[in-house]
Amino acid sequence: MLGATATLPGGSVAFAVAGVALTTISLLVAERSGLGARSLFGSRRDALAGAAIGGSAAALVALASLAFLRLGAPAITGSPVEYAPLAHVSTQELARHVALLLPLGVIVPEEIAFRGTLLAFAARVLGVRRAVLLSAIAFALWHGSVIVATVRDTTLRPPSPWFAFACAGAFLVVVAGGIVFAMLRIRTRTITTTMTAHWLFNAVLLVGLWWSQ
Repeated sequence: MLGATATLPGGSVAFAVAGVALTTISLLVAERSGLGARSLFGSRRDALAGAAIGGSAAALVALASLAFLRLGAPAITGSPVEYAPLAHVSTQELARHVALLLPLGVIVPEEIAFRGTLLAFAARVLGVRRAVLLSAIAFALWHGSVIVATVRDTTLRPPSPWFAFACAGAFLVVVAGGIVFAMLRIRTRTITTTMTAHWLFNAVLLVGLWWSQ
């Protein structure tokens, strides 16, 4: 239902409002479970170091992903891979999406929910390894419809024979990303690591695809 309100994933006021609501609910659940702000964000030093680690790592991975989409994927599929919605987005709209709508509608609520509340609660019950896997799978399932819709908006949409492979590949990438994010959150003792990584990865990839089309 919310998907129809956005040109880019999570890019609408409705998504931002829903994101704030999800963040509020997740924080309330965390608080009731004994997870205060300190347990989520760590010390100021942890938060700053985590942001630097997450941001630098995500920027490098995003640039590598952009290079693959622009150079590697066409060599495999036989044609350039383009994301159609970006052709209709102005500089101002993209800037608003990256700076405001993306953090409020996607990054903050997802990180609080999956790498904050769910990961911490599951670690108490299942242990760290199972909690990491559970949070990653839940994160990927949450993105299931977004993955399909996003691939449908590319040149790999049906009747392309690559559609199913692209959807499956994207799902596995999100699972892997969820595992890496969960491990980063645990190792750095702060959720600012994954918030920064998640935001910069999406932002660099979107801006790079928009700029290079």
